[in-house]
Amino acid sequence: MACVFQRDGAAHRLPRRVATLVAAAADHSRGQLMSTPDVASARAAAEALQNGGFVVLAESNDDGAEGNLMLAAQFATPAAVNVLAANANGLVRLCLTDERCQTLGLSAHAVDEREWQPTAPISLREVAGTGASAEDRARTIQGAIDPSRQRDDFAQSGYVFPLRARPEGVLRRAGRTEAAVDLARLAGCLPAAAMSLVMNEDGSVAHGQELAAFASTHGYPLVTVADVIALRRLSEKLVERVTSARLPTDHGEFVAVGFRETLTGAHHIALVCGEVEGGDDVLVRVHAECMGGDVFHSVACTCARDLQHSLDAIAAEGRGVVVYLVAGDRGPVRLTRHEEADAGAAQMAEYGIGAQILAELGLTSIRLLSNHPRTLTGLDGFGLRVTGFVPIGD
Repeated sequence: MACVFQRDGAAHRLPRRVATLVAAAADHSRGQLMSTPDVASARAAAEALQNGGFVVLAESNDDGAEGNLMLAAQFATPAAVNVLAANANGLVRLCLTDERCQTLGLSAHAVDEREWQPTAPISLREVAGTGASAEDRARTIQGAIDPSRQRDDFAQSGYVFPLRARPEGVLRRAGRTEAAVDLARLAGCLPAAAMSLVMNEDGSVAHGQELAAFASTHGYPLVTVADVIALRRLSEKLVERVTSARLPTDHGEFVAVGFRETLTGAHHIALVCGEVEGGDDVLVRVHAECMGGDVFHSVACTCARDLQHSLDAIAAEGRGVVVYLVAGDRGPVRLTRHEEADAGAAQMAEYGIGAQILAELGLTSIRLLSNHPRTLTGLDGFGLRVTGFVPIGD
């Protein structure tokens, strides 16, 4: 389907095409996302966890990627906690489901749902020591995953640091917290994981090949967030296509495709221009709903401008997709969003819903419209490859 810029009944070509590929960002993206997700690695990791073993969980195959040493929380003995603590200069984190965090009265510090969700440290009140020993921390971890334990059993201070995983796991947010909980669940264990950041002997954070060497030296399976996403996608999906309609706009003619989240019932829209299925370097904007900007054109944020310029750029190119993510009941109505929180890249990295919508539309190779190129985690698990970033024009 051709896409023509229309205004006042006549066809026009935009005076300026915002289609300048940022070469440095493109090279960076190719380096980090070219690898193919390995379902076998995710299965091997789940098997190791099922048997009480350790796994190295990396955020990606990128040379700059960080990673964690983890095990299913139910196997967090004092000896296992000692291994985790020794590996990460003493800091041990406990990944818990949102439901369990609510039961324990643990509120995440982060306001933005896209960010990782640390809570206050905890300690089981009945531990005899200070809570710092491996034995004390193991007892705290076991208590935190014991369904008979309630919030009054814990002090919100201590040496175990919980993280809250999003309810839909890596299919919602491609983070290591969600991947750790998902892996434990896939292993048939309780949905909780104890983990620590992998460090080098000199105290620096291990990255890329250092993670691989660490895993190889100790005989631990190595798995990435994308591997976990790929394994879950074999049998699960969070979105389904429910409707579509022709949508003529001031920017050009689009097809509006409606999607529904299968778990929450929330609805989102993809505005599709031209033939995008299976195409190379398809221009994409993932836009988070901002009522103040998008509807009322607030000058306190750039949301309306970004959305309009993205539609112009896609219409000028004759092919592309704008994914409009509706907040629904996942939080308060967003009345403004600062430019720093630009969602063109952040939503793709941290909201699996946008990635799944693009996958459902048949996209595999994309350029992202965003003024904030950044590292994207886990997109290859959805079958998507980012080949570059395109700045949103003035």
